[in-house]
Amino acid sequence: MNQFEFEQFLKFAEEEALSTKSDSEKIQDFILWCKKNNFEEIILRLSSEEKGGWSKNFCLDFTTTRIIVSKKRFLKKFVDLGYVAGLAPIPYMILSKKIKRSYVKKQYNDPPEDIIKRDRSNHYIPYSDIQQFIIRKGIETTVTNMVGTMIMKNFLTIKTVNKTYDFTLPVNKNGKFEQIHFWLSIVLPVNVTKLE
Repeated sequence: MNQFEFEQFLKFAEEEALSTKSDSEKIQDFILWCKKNNFEEIILRLSSEEKGGWSKNFCLDFTTTRIIVSKKRFLKKFVDLGYVAGLAPIPYMILSKKIKRSYVKKQYNDPPEDIIKRDRSNHYIPYSDIQQFIIRKGIETTVTNMVGTMIMKNFLTIKTVNKTYDFTLPVNKNGKFEQIHFWLSIVLPVNVTKLE
């Protein structure tokens, strides 16, 4: 989404009095606006990775129409800080109290089609193909320092007609389990099953 397109959304937001709505309603309205105007926009990104498995390190981009599974580039594994609470830059700006309209240029995302084409192993899962979507809280691990016990990772399973996808979600890059579940429930047009 470029700056002009974002300006169009802001006009819509003013007309619909979006500032009086809850954060979840604002994001849902943004998703509906994107669909109505044929924009595919990234709403949420989660980082999936496993230690010692370079081939199992992915970015999961939840757009307005699908989930894009893209292999992380070598350096991204080390410097990928993720998004704020998993939200992509534009949805995050929509929730911000002070929207700087010129900031859209600085927060530009790769278009979804470019992400898919970047690597031949990148692919997508249309929401219409999802039969079951399960997020499971990780098992608490004992740590031998003053922190005590902590959860190091959570798990995501997506079942489609033809395939089951399993992803490991490190807590340090994706945030708290409750936050992830909340935003997935808002963004996805499918039921999100939570297992604790």
